Amino acid sequence: MLDDAVAAWLDSVSERASYEPLLALLRARGYSDVHLAHGQREFGKDIVAKRHDTQWAFQVKVGDIGQGEWRELDGQLNELRVVDLGHSSFDATLSRRPVLVTTGRLVGNASDLFREHNRRARERDEPELTLWDRDTLIGYLSGEPGAVLRGSIDAALLATLGAVEERKATTASIEVFSHRWTEWDIGRVSGAGVIEAALICERLKSVERIDLACHMALCLVRAAWAAHGSESRAAVADAAGLLFETYALQLWHECDERLLREKGLVGFSGASAWVTYPIRCCRIAELLGLLAIRLRPTDTELALEIGRWLVQFAHAQPGVAHPVSDAYAVCLIPAAITLAAADRDAAIDLLRATTVWLTDASQPEQFGLAGTDTTPAEEIERLIGNPLDSIDCPRRPMSLIATVLLDLCTALGASELYADAHNDIRACEIAPMIIRLDDGRDQYLRAGEANQLELNIDYADELGDGELAAAHHADRAGSKLCDKHRVWDLLAISSALRDRYHYSAIAAVVANPN
Repeated sequence: MLDDAVAAWLDSVSERASYEPLLALLRARGYSDVHLAHGQREFGKDIVAKRHDTQWAFQVKVGDIGQGEWRELDGQLNELRVVDLGHSSFDATLSRRPVLVTTGRLVGNASDLFREHNRRARERDEPELTLWDRDTLIGYLSGEPGAVLRGSIDAALLATLGAVEERKATTASIEVFSHRWTEWDIGRVSGAGVIEAALICERLKSVERIDLACHMALCLVRAAWAAHGSESRAAVADAAGLLFETYALQLWHECDERLLREKGLVGFSGASAWVTYPIRCCRIAELLGLLAIRLRPTDTELALEIGRWLVQFAHAQPGVAHPVSDAYAVCLIPAAITLAAADRDAAIDLLRATTVWLTDASQPEQFGLAGTDTTPAEEIERLIGNPLDSIDCPRRPMSLIATVLLDLCTALGASELYADAHNDIRACEIAPMIIRLDDGRDQYLRAGEANQLELNIDYADELGDGELAAAHHADRAGSKLCDKHRVWDLLAISSALRDRYHYSAIAAVVANPN
């Protein structure tokens, strides 16, 4: 089944999505100084690496290569073999090994052209071209003893691939699977972990669950900082971030004007719209918010475009302000931050509408919304079961949503809304709660023993200049990544785990949008 999974990935992966798994493959096979060189000044070199005192250079293509494709490639392949320009780590003094990597095969006359290309290279005493085709990659990834994935194949990976095929994968099951990476050495995560994530992402995309593909990538960000060891953490986090970006951009391209119609998204939700509609709204806003925040330093215009679209989306779809349980509280963070960058009033409107939603659901005669670790059945019972005599749930006053609302108001400096929300939350006897995170590895672990649950947080009645609204606003957890300008990683970790967040990350990205 693993060979089939690798083959299916090779058949469907885009060139952009193939880069990070290929980088992971090279690192796992003992290559060093591995870099992605793809760009306007690549000179035929998509990837460069070193091994055995040899400078390797790789040109990457997806799909079969026929005669027409080969003729288009010929110039790039000559640059790959003989031009010394390119990435700064490319060492022209070493012997060179140029490789054409394709997820398909040479078909038709392309095989003859490949042999002719190398014949001319030999006549000129130039480096010959090596071919890594579909069959070679399957062998490297899963077929050889000691290959990247063969040593880690187990019931968890097979079960996850099977669950995706059966359309039974969920955010919870994806996160549970990804926990395996937190127990690995970071070097293993940089190889097998990245490739496992890429395989599952492509499978999720094939069953039209791009949202879960994004979630898989977010879980890999968490693993980058939670795994054992210290080397390569940033490289793995970067790979995970690019993986998220790849699939989140695909989600963005599917967000058209239909979703901006008043009932557009309800039409996609069917008879279960009472529950699925607000979930779809919250998740779209969350993932696109994360994408916009990630793109701010590199593509400001696209980030603003996404933000402007989200303003229209939040206005057209009230479900954005209706998190069905505490598991969707963290959806509000990237959504509100991105809205505020495009239209501050839209962000305030979102937080105000969510406050109304929360307090309505938490009246003394209501059940209250479910927690972060409850089943979908309990989420539904608490959401719509109150009028039914057959359903009886004890009232749940604790609320992570309340904490997120008050913290977002604090970070955005929304003093008036903060005072109103605080008063309404207290009047409804809602108890804001949060996990106070340890400033070590435990902050990235769901069962981190050094983390502490704080119930009924004592918030200030109103925001004051220079004063803390709550004690956890001074917590140091997350400060190390903030200092390394990895604030987006902290937001990604919150979205992966669903039950926690770092206030320091919210404050940092609001204060310095880039």
